Amino acid sequence: MKNIQKQKIQSTNVNEINSESLKGEEMIKRKNIKDSPFEIITIDKESFGVMGEYRITEKYKTVTKVKEELEKITWNRIVQVIMILNEVQTKINK
Repeated sequence: MKNIQKQKIQSTNVNEINSESLKGEEMIKRKNIKDSPFEIITIDKESFGVMGEYRITEKYKTVTKVKEELEKITWNRIVQVIMILNEVQTKINK
């Protein structure tokens, strides 16, 4: 870590700084699903759906597959959302 910090201070090239700082770190991407409370999180080339801090889908290799799963309106998804909302409400009322 100290070496990276030293390189950051000495380096004036932004690309060098970014490539050095990303080595050994996980890249986390978030993608909002339009008109829904869901997001897709991608970590180490695996993606999954979340609602707030709660994961609601299995891990998949593609963002497209996760998006398809989140767009399905099933009884299971409805129960998940209700239980998450109930949990959030309970945390707020404490």
